[in-house]
Amino acid sequence: MVDRIRPSEEPTVIEPSRVRGRPFQKGNPGRLPGSKNKLTRLLEELVEDDGENLTRKAIQLGLKGNVQCLQYLLDRILPKRRGRPLDFQLPKINGVRDIAPAMAAVTNGLGNGDLTFEEASELMGFLENYERAIMRNDHVFRVEDVELRMKQMETFKR
Repeated sequence: MVDRIRPSEEPTVIEPSRVRGRPFQKGNPGRLPGSKNKLTRLLEELVEDDGENLTRKAIQLGLKGNVQCLQYLLDRILPKRRGRPLDFQLPKINGVRDIAPAMAAVTNGLGNGDLTFEEASELMGFLENYERAIMRNDHVFRVEDVELRMKQMETFKR
């Protein structure tokens, strides 16, 4: 443990560092990783025998029109998708000059209702990042080209 010196007292007074929470006694490692608390174990035991019957009952209630049961079951069967392929064609992008037409296509897609605002926003962010990557790459090539030409000029002058 690290000891600390209190600034208001003389440097000779040292206090041991404080341990947060209640430390375990020696030889007691605490709860094992992955172990469950008592309430979770109790609930699992209660549902273990009747789980299949409960599921059938929930399905019956959902089929009878219970909206909450339907919503619960559909959320479990068909969870919300996080992202999906878009049925939207961007023009080919070969350089920085192609970014503006691609952004115009996204804007038109939003205006036509082919894209949602969120999809258009994500695509615009993607295009901006892609443009920055192209420009950085282009700058690297230009700097390397200038450095090569400078070396050639130096060797030519000698």
